[in-house]
Amino acid sequence: MNQERKKTSKKTLRERIAELEREIEEKKDKMTRLLADFDNYRKRMEKEIKEIGKREKEKLILKFIDIYENMKMACNEISHKGLNMVMNQFKKILNEEGVEEINAVGEKFDHNLHHAVATRKSEGEDGIIIEEIKKGYMLNGRVIRPSYVIVAKGD
Repeated sequence: MNQERKKTSKKTLRERIAELEREIEEKKDKMTRLLADFDNYRKRMEKEIKEIGKREKEKLILKFIDIYENMKMACNEISHKGLNMVMNQFKKILNEEGVEEINAVGEKFDHNLHHAVATRKSEGEDGIIIEEIKKGYMLNGRVIRPSYVIVAKGD
């Protein structure tokens, strides 16, 4: 009987060990999944924070562009060395931040870059921009404000 009891006890212990090993594996798998989920969450949050930063920068740049354009109009009206220096510095900073002006007049209309406010009969080629109403801008290769333009329309 003692022998049987030892065998049963050993069998029970082996079963218990196997059960505990399965539990350990399950816990390891669960931990691995949790770590992967957390890593994905962290990456998603980093990406979202970058996107928020980009959008906020874009909003700020658009406000500065309005000021820049007003200064440009002032420079066209008033010839002042100091004002021109500030204007050039302003333009340099915008360029350093990735701001580019969109070329419009003489270019083929592109709905990705331009917003047509009107068409005008012209002897030139259809679809060519003949006048720019409002300058368009790109930030790091992405349009943040399209050019508002008048497009040539053939007879």
